Parts: sequence; structure tokens; C-alpha cells
Amino acid sequence: MPRYSLRNQTKIKEHFDQKTLSRIIESLDSHFNEEKEIIEHSMPGFNYKAISVDDSGNSCGFIIFFVVRKTFDVYNLAFKEFIN
Repeated sequence: MPRYSLRNQTKIKEHFDQKTLSRIIESLDSHFNEEKEIIEHSMPGFNYKAISVDDSGNSCGFIIFFVVRKTFDVYNLAFKEFIN
């Protein structure tokens, strides 16, 4: 089962708030516990691959993360944006 590490949690909390950071982590936990294979996709204009995760706080939304590094089954992720 793949695992993740989320970068810059302090900055995310400072920019948004603790509730939003918890929502992001809950969304990632849910995604990584359900998915056996993580699908990465390219985003035009960016050097990093990205993954899309269902937003636990918005039934119609997604959260986009850049895959900064992948070591074995651990994805080092950087938050990019919320998509509604």
C-alpha cells in the first residue's frame, strides 16, 4: 500500500487554518488507504507530476498535489490547489 508525506504543513496551516490542513490530511489518508495504485498525471507548464485526490470537505471537489519525489512506495507531496 502506498504512503505519503505532505510537505510544508506549517505554511498550509498559516495560509489557510488548522481545519483546512486537517481536511487535506483526511483527504490524503482516505485516498492512500483506498487506492492500491496512485495515478500520476502531467500538468502543462510544470516540471512535476501531479495527483488528484477527492476533497473530503467538498463532495464535488478535488485537491491537487505535486509529486516532489517518490522513494519506493512513499510519495513526497506538495499542495497545489483546491479544484471545485
